Amino acid sequence: MAELHVIGTITSARNFQQSRLFCKWNFSTGNGWKLINGSNEGQTQECCDLFSHEPVWDHPVDLHFATQTLQGSPKLLLQTFCRDEFNRILFLSYGTCSVPLKPGFHSIECHTWKPIGDWQDRLKDKFLGTTLQLKSPDVLVNANDRFELLTESMGTVQIDLYIICRNFDKFGCHL
Repeated sequence: MAELHVIGTITSARNFQQSRLFCKWNFSTGNGWKLINGSNEGQTQECCDLFSHEPVWDHPVDLHFATQTLQGSPKLLLQTFCRDEFNRILFLSYGTCSVPLKPGFHSIECHTWKPIGDWQDRLKDKFLGTTLQLKSPDVLVNANDRFELLTESMGTVQIDLYIICRNFDKFGCHL
């Protein structure tokens, strides 16, 4: 069985208008992948750097997968949230990225976005902070279902990962 170790951090966020941010994260895989060790979901702390106005989370990630196929390889789903001046927690954006299958260090910039609707939804977002959310964010890891979404770009989440691969060559996976 081939093994994939993912070790690293969800490092920081940039270019968001809000400064007090936190991030919920989830690693999703196909049926051919099994999580052997580690947690495939979690949440960073809320953070605000008073000087740069960009949160620095340095939230650890440590996962160990086993597989016999490359299909359904791990993808990371991010959801960012902020705390506003009324102490409400508001949804900001989604982001997805594929976990690299090449061994070594990878610095990933995950661009995030939020769904937008009609003009009424945009007014609610601007004045009330009620951003549209998907009923099931898990649909985002399937690229076939995203083409109909209307979105607006938000900030970027920085992720630093070290990838260790074992026995991929024995199953025809030459990386």
